[in-house]
Amino acid sequence: MKILFLNHNVKGMGTYIRCFNFAKHLVRFGHSVVILTSTPHRILTPKKEFIDGVEVIFMPDIVGKRLRNGGLGPIDTILRCLFLLGREFDIVENFDHRPAVLYPALVSKYLRKMPLVSEWTDLHGTGGSLSNRPMGLQQLIRPYEDFTERKSKQLPKKLVVISRGLQERAIKLGIPESKIVYIPGGADVEKIVPRLKEEVRKNLGLPLDKKIIAYTAGTHYDIEFFLKAINHIQKARKDVVLVTTGVMLDDKYRGALFDPKRIIELGFLPYEKYTALLPCADVFVFPFVNSSLNTGRWPNKIGDYMAAGRPTISNRTGDMVNLFEKHRIGLLASDAPEDFAQKTLHFLSNEQLSLQVGFNARKTAEAHYDWRLLSKKLEASFIEVIDKDRTAVAVQPAINPFYRPRKFLMNFLDTIKAFFFNRQKDI
Repeated sequence: MKILFLNHNVKGMGTYIRCFNFAKHLVRFGHSVVILTSTPHRILTPKKEFIDGVEVIFMPDIVGKRLRNGGLGPIDTILRCLFLLGREFDIVENFDHRPAVLYPALVSKYLRKMPLVSEWTDLHGTGGSLSNRPMGLQQLIRPYEDFTERKSKQLPKKLVVISRGLQERAIKLGIPESKIVYIPGGADVEKIVPRLKEEVRKNLGLPLDKKIIAYTAGTHYDIEFFLKAINHIQKARKDVVLVTTGVMLDDKYRGALFDPKRIIELGFLPYEKYTALLPCADVFVFPFVNSSLNTGRWPNKIGDYMAAGRPTISNRTGDMVNLFEKHRIGLLASDAPEDFAQKTLHFLSNEQLSLQVGFNARKTAEAHYDWRLLSKKLEASFIEVIDKDRTAVAVQPAINPFYRPRKFLMNFLDTIKAFFFNRQKDI
């Protein structure tokens, strides 16, 4: 199969990680995979890389990284649409619905007649990540965000959901259950492996005589809850150090800590260094309070934590309940910071229990969440879609938008009008 993945995050962040892990394994299965994703740095011309056999293409744009990472680059979006006019694929999969993904997906579906599969990996609109934006911005973009999030899920031949919460929302939209495929986040069991924590700490210059709590985050969701829990832990034990990767704390949050000196912030690390760091931990923490936003999520970090073979503390939210209770990979706390802290301290005080639960976590990652296994499930969905589509309208040949441009423009506008003005259901 010739497969195209449309992703809005910049390389190495957010959904790109899920997208790339699928792509890498699909290439190993014998398929050809192209990823169109956003560039981490401003570039003036398209750029191409081959990573583990995957063709990764970045389109240029003039907007800042934050907008590019949100799939909001106008030049990027236009160039992706033009790219779709000239390349042919057996199947196209778009990850979520940001403009840099949505409009090329519409081109592939309506103008090129390529089979389309969509992924729903986060709740972006009302009740989701939109709720974390400034109020003025919420009011401005809510109608567009809500509409495109809902309507885009009704277009594909198959809808892949990352969580049971999003699966329920999809069913409420009227999408038949037979079209919905549940594929949670995976674990990179090849590059993240359990190692002696003393060896890891020595190599990275981390304290050998302390208990280390490890935490990684791409955003500061649930940060107030988390800092309260850390304060309880710091007050209870003086030998505990918090090591974080990803987004760093600003002065306001650091000032809220009981002892800011007992936190080591490493920021965003190259993937190789990040994977090498993880086994330094005694326990991982994954604050995940019960909210509509979190119910729809499956953050990448939980797969990383399992693969590293250490216990994890999280909250009784969404898919984490079944994961933790079925596989015994850690403990679930209530949404009270004191309870989260007590369960973390429980592992710090019980080395034998930590070893056993960490062993469970690694075995769970290998047996159920290895990206190779999840990619097989995605491959099966692609094959099913293509087999059913063989009797449908054939893929249209490449289109030159500069030949009869008026006709092309009218067809493209008809596509956009059909998307925005056909009726859609509310969640």
